[in-house]
Amino acid sequence: MSADLRGNATAEAGGLTPGEHLRAEIERLGLDQVAVSQATGVSRQSINNIVNGRQPISRAMAGKLGRLTGHSSDYWLRASFPHTTPSARAKRATPETPSRPLGVGILVNHQIVRAVRDGVIGVDPYDETRVQLASLDLTLDDFVLTSDGEKVDISDGQSFVLRGGHTVGVSTKEWVEFPQDYVGRVGAMASLARAGIMTSHGFQIDPGFKGNLHFCIFNAGPQNFALRGGEPIISVEIVPLSATPTPDENAAQHLLEARDRDRVVALFHSGACGRLIRDAIRARVQLDVASDGAKATVADLNIEIIHTSADGALDEAVQSALNGLKVLRAKPHTARADHEKYSRFFGEIVEWLHLTSEQAQQAIAALGLTTQPGDILIVTLRDGSEAVVSLPTKSAKISLRHLARQLREDPLDLILILAGARVSRYADDSA
Repeated sequence: MSADLRGNATAEAGGLTPGEHLRAEIERLGLDQVAVSQATGVSRQSINNIVNGRQPISRAMAGKLGRLTGHSSDYWLRASFPHTTPSARAKRATPETPSRPLGVGILVNHQIVRAVRDGVIGVDPYDETRVQLASLDLTLDDFVLTSDGEKVDISDGQSFVLRGGHTVGVSTKEWVEFPQDYVGRVGAMASLARAGIMTSHGFQIDPGFKGNLHFCIFNAGPQNFALRGGEPIISVEIVPLSATPTPDENAAQHLLEARDRDRVVALFHSGACGRLIRDAIRARVQLDVASDGAKATVADLNIEIIHTSADGALDEAVQSALNGLKVLRAKPHTARADHEKYSRFFGEIVEWLHLTSEQAQQAIAALGLTTQPGDILIVTLRDGSEAVVSLPTKSAKISLRHLARQLREDPLDLILILAGARVSRYADDSA
């Protein structure tokens, strides 16, 4: 029967029309037409037309109502529905006979299969073999985002080796959609946890969420771990709520932030310039390793560090060099000889350290400067004036000194900011 015929059909004797039944379901769920409109993504007028019999329930609308109410999409394509008397409603509400088809509680395997099949929960792509006894495994997407801001392809059998102590940003291959009265609880895979692989993600998938899940993976174990696209990475429990939450602005904003991949990307991009600077300092450290430890020396700055490990000695030497620069920038009346050697040492780094266009924009963001989007980058400087900043294109790069000049910043202060040794609003900083 077509949607038009269904909409115009006379209900069976003693039955309800689809619109009348939808009105009863809205009442059962404690919603109003505005809430149903927001949950299904259709206009309030369309909901009103359906409730009042002026518009049939299309197949697309049936799927949306199915996800909202817990019924299947085919359920909403019926021509009529039996009356629900007050006594019948009370009987359905008893613990022995749950009011929703899938019950209230964590869904088990056959319920998960039914929920996905009937369109209550959206999962794409969906692989039934990923359904566990009381959870659904989601898999890695075809790319990982490294801490250097590099996007690495791990599709078609390729892999990325996550070393111990390192973190990457990832997404699920699956796109998921939850109705307004369901949540998903996200958990780590036991097999990965045994290998020391930790996942950093939100506690739950909120009602009404639509999109891929974005999170971080940290290798806390001693061994390297290979990540491959399509392999299980997190497990999700699916839980029907006892009632549909009342929509509000805070919930809508929370959902928007949960879908925002840019925040994950920014987390990894933010430290890229700092690592470049620290690596540049490392390159000028002399390292001597012995059986009982290591010594790192920065001869130009009279720095000598002894540590039990080579990496520890290097890191301490780099930090000591940055700390020395920070003190001297904050105390201009310190001995002139000290100022000269630090200015010479870091001046050489500023001169030959070059940034890509993306790294230069990260440096601008680290300063706390705002930019206007467009083909030409216009930056609001710290004094409130605006400047056109010329960035390199494609494979070209810009020197850190030239970038500092365009931003009217001291290049040595810029080094401290990018290396995390000083905050961006450093004009009022003390030592």
